[in-house]
Amino acid sequence: MQKNIQERPLYFYVANLGSEIQRVLVWKEKGDKESMQTAFKRVISIIDKIKSFNNKSANTEMDILQKYLEELVLGNEKTVLNRSQISSFFNPFALRVVSSL
Repeated sequence: MQKNIQERPLYFYVANLGSEIQRVLVWKEKGDKESMQTAFKRVISIIDKIKSFNNKSANTEMDILQKYLEELVLGNEKTVLNRSQISSFFNPFALRVVSSL
């Protein structure tokens, strides 16, 4: 059994989460429910990975974000975040990934 498998840092997954959330929003805007659901499933998978780091503050944020996205996908969102706001939140994580390459 190999134990030296390098796990990616938390910010890598957060950056990828931002990209995938953008996909959910794009597909929702276009009215493509199937593609939106597929992207949403990837979002949940990434959120689960982020939660596996057992970072209490990150887990709290992921719980809030997941609840919001579930409402968004169901069409019950009360607060609308636009793609620009989502980008503003996730861009620092993406920049950190790029600078680490």
